[in-house]
Amino acid sequence: QVYESGSNVDQFVTRFLLKETANQTQSLLSSVESAVDAIDEQTNPARHYPSKAGHGLMDAWYDSPVPSYSPTSRMVPREHGKSFQTGSPDTKAEGLEGQINRLAELIGRLEDKTLWFDLHQRLSDSESTACTYLLLVRDEMTVSHKHLGEFCSSLKQYLKSVAGERDCFHVTAVKLPDGVTFIVYEFWETEEDWKRHLQSATCKGFQHIKVDTLSQPEAVSSVAVPGRRAVTPQG
Repeated sequence: QVYESGSNVDQFVTRFLLKETANQTQSLLSSVESAVDAIDEQTNPARHYPSKAGHGLMDAWYDSPVPSYSPTSRMVPREHGKSFQTGSPDTKAEGLEGQINRLAELIGRLEDKTLWFDLHQRLSDSESTACTYLLLVRDEMTVSHKHLGEFCSSLKQYLKSVAGERDCFHVTAVKLPDGVTFIVYEFWETEEDWKRHLQSATCKGFQHIKVDTLSQPEAVSSVAVPGRRAVTPQG
């Protein structure tokens, strides 16, 4: 009833958040399973649990440098004095600690609603204003394994550059569990701003890298979503 009675803006935000939350939850579950398997393997040396490899959907790409909307880095506190080690420190213990730290970071990101709260404010209704739109651009790319390092380095530079553009409301990227598929989300003030961005040196440079590193053509889609509302001139 709440969804059906909500405005178009509220319904869009609800659908968007549910989809992203479902993807993040799936990734979080994979990380939890990997951590549990590692713990069981150390506490029960006689038993072997195959590692469930799989990088989380929300990886380091989420921390694209957007000064006004950067997520807070909240970590789940760990109890001092407790350790999962059964012997001297080794690479397994270091791997386990990395899993736990990454899981804590993912949980902190899931709990952080700063970006979405701000986005909801940008999309909020106002009776005295006229509606304008934001353009959401989604770019899905599958990278060749042998060019993964080159692509990742270029993607980081691209995110930094786009985040600094005045007409880009927000940019972020996620890595799917297969480790080679990336999705970049860009929110632009207008479609014209995005088209101008396509002609920029930053975009053309990244496009050149994609030609050399992708294993298949990228899939780009865009949709206009209810956004900021501009005051209607009176008189």
